[in-house]
Amino acid sequence: MSATRYAVAEHDASRPAGHDAYEPSRVTGDTRRLCAWCHQPIPPAARRDAVCCSTRCRQARHRFARTVGAPGVAVDPGRPLRLAYADPPYPGKAWLYREHPDYGGEVDHAALIARLTGYDGWALSTSARALPAVLALCPPGVRVAAWHRGERPTASRWPLNAWEPVIYHGGRPADPDDRQARRTDSLVHGVAPMTTLPGRVIGAKPAAFSRWVFDLLGATPGDTFDDLFPGSGAVARAWTAYCDPSRVDARRLPGEPDRKSGGLGKSV
Repeated sequence: MSATRYAVAEHDASRPAGHDAYEPSRVTGDTRRLCAWCHQPIPPAARRDAVCCSTRCRQARHRFARTVGAPGVAVDPGRPLRLAYADPPYPGKAWLYREHPDYGGEVDHAALIARLTGYDGWALSTSARALPAVLALCPPGVRVAAWHRGERPTASRWPLNAWEPVIYHGGRPADPDDRQARRTDSLVHGVAPMTTLPGRVIGAKPAAFSRWVFDLLGATPGDTFDDLFPGSGAVARAWTAYCDPSRVDARRLPGEPDRKSGGLGKSV
């Protein structure tokens, strides 16, 4: 695999939500109320307490937050942890993002994994085909979880791939005093085009996936959670909703570059 430039997000998902519908845009200086979902101006005729520009955005925001939900599995809180998730272009698939302005070819997975090992807990998405090669780069002790997303209907001479592995390590164990605590390393959740997600990119993960990753790592709202390949920003949105259900604001401002491809990757 040819290694090219590798960079992480300029800001991580653990930072406070950017700005709500009542604050001016830092990029355009627009002082109009901006939609908390798509970050477009809210119509002047809308209610004074409106935070979304349309019913479509309001419903999308509500569904997203409801799917992410609030922390549920009891964990032993201890000290705050530094957690991270990486969803780079899968090996051999970086060409799918060649039209993005920051395209840099294949991601250097060895460098990426070395960076991830500096966290208290981390998760890394990859493809079933690339799993053996990526696992060979990982440190001892990693585990592999499975997201069963369903197949993509198409003619095929060989069995269609219907799942994606998530390599994970570290994190926080369940609370030993909670006998009902349950977490699973398998998620069954179909995927459909997220047409309501602003700035969506190929490979964007649904809100249920983000919540599952939080549970895999035993994340709590007091932790920091770095999304190293933010893409459309849905993992950041999900972390915001997980920590504070009242905030599911847009994570990328108008005019910011699309953090994609070999340098910055894809993510929800």
